[in-house]
Amino acid sequence: MHKAYDVLIMGGGLSGLTLAIQLKRKIENIRILVAEKASYPMPEAAHKVGESSVEIASYYFEEILGLNSELENELPKLGLRFFYSYRDNQDITQRIELGPSIYPYSKSYQLDRGRFENALIQHCLKLGVDFQESCKIKDIALGKHEHTITLSQNEQESSVQCEFLVDASGRMGLLKRKLKLAKPAYHDVNASWFRINHQIRVDDWASEQQWHDRVEEPRWLSTNHLLGKGYWVWIIPLASGATSIGIVADPNKHPYAEFNTFERAIMWLKKYEPQFAGVIDEYIDKFQDFLTLKHYSYNCKKMFSADGWAITGDAGVFLDPFYSPGSDFIAMNNSFISDLIVKQYVGKDITLHVQQYEKLFRTLFLAFGPVYEDQYPIMGNAKVMSIKVIWDFTLYWSGIALLFFRDKLTDLEFMQVAGMQLQQIYQLNFQMQGFFRHWAEIDLSTQDMSDIFINYSHVSFIQQLNKDLHKQLTDEALQQQLVLNIAFIKELANEIATEATRLYPDLKKYAPEMQEGSSKYLQDIFAQLGAVNLSAPL
Repeated sequence: MHKAYDVLIMGGGLSGLTLAIQLKRKIENIRILVAEKASYPMPEAAHKVGESSVEIASYYFEEILGLNSELENELPKLGLRFFYSYRDNQDITQRIELGPSIYPYSKSYQLDRGRFENALIQHCLKLGVDFQESCKIKDIALGKHEHTITLSQNEQESSVQCEFLVDASGRMGLLKRKLKLAKPAYHDVNASWFRINHQIRVDDWASEQQWHDRVEEPRWLSTNHLLGKGYWVWIIPLASGATSIGIVADPNKHPYAEFNTFERAIMWLKKYEPQFAGVIDEYIDKFQDFLTLKHYSYNCKKMFSADGWAITGDAGVFLDPFYSPGSDFIAMNNSFISDLIVKQYVGKDITLHVQQYEKLFRTLFLAFGPVYEDQYPIMGNAKVMSIKVIWDFTLYWSGIALLFFRDKLTDLEFMQVAGMQLQQIYQLNFQMQGFFRHWAEIDLSTQDMSDIFINYSHVSFIQQLNKDLHKQLTDEALQQQLVLNIAFIKELANEIATEATRLYPDLKKYAPEMQEGSSKYLQDIFAQLGAVNLSAPL
């Protein structure tokens, strides 16, 4: 093992391996050591949360890291699909469904994490990265652009020096613990998940041809969500043939003790998702593994240092698995870190960039918060949750994804202006998330509705926003696009608030400032979900 490196990455999971590849693509001769405590190869379907990727992460893997050949061995994802509870949840065809009928323009993937990370290790080795398995971190001595790390491998200790140190150690959070950087996130949700070594296909749950004919591609290739009040269940297919299954729930409605073991999780599913539980029962002998996390959301006081260290992936922050943002945060954070390392490598002062990236990353993490915090009760309301999902998609594709696809997060001059525009989006989003919460509490109009398919492949603005992620734009045109997007988002918020307050005038006190007149972007969806207040007295 060499005794000196430009970069030492503690942790050889998704965040550490992708950072190593990103750095090697920027500086071919940079000396990188990845120290991983586990032994490789990993089991092909290693049980790690984060199998579902969305647009930012998929773009990062394909375009920034050049991992197209590795992704060919993973499953293409048919978007996100949602099934809302209907009565006893015994018939999938009767549940209101929100999802696409065809693949979105922008690609995304279901990742067999063990298979994918094994491929990333091989990719790193080909690029000349020094990857050391079964390698534990025994001590960390931080300096200023000169750190000494004591490693233990095969019961042999050695010291390694590096100019830049990156913590990608996952929930162990080695630097976070050492520097006492732990910080709570005010989002209290619990999760348990397991894998069954069988390809569970939602399409097989029903024989009704009309239901099958609603979609042109198999539903099982989506990240499927089963939603109820205060919970959601994920069903993610993996290329190895296994299926990842997770329960994520608000403890105010579903106490953690009800699903924190495999046996309890199955009993919980039998109570709330009996049709799915019956499918699992058929393959219970193919159970692979079970993991659980209490209060899984957390924050970190500091992610980057001008002294030459940084934190990425789950070693720093984690918010929520809904919408699969984990690998998005890895993509964004690794882009900040790689830019800092490249600048330090060529002798530039990184102090200003550290300050700006810290501020921007903190803003992004805080901006994502209202999407999740106190929002789990909405999941039991098909109308409000469907509108919220489309709203959330809109903000994601018209804001941060639009900038990431053009590599603008590390362009400080551009982001000075764009940051103010993002702030407008986030402020309106904060208001709208509160509005959704109050709306869901009083609008019960969809509780007895069934057999409805809200096909967002047919929502023209959603498809256009997704496609426009790939549109070539100059910096000036991109700024103009952000201005147009903000105007559109305000129109959309106005339409949503106008429709809801028309039926429930008391909601006006929670609504953002409304304008006269209303756009018709969501008219068809409101019509499908009923424009009549069914809960009001006749």
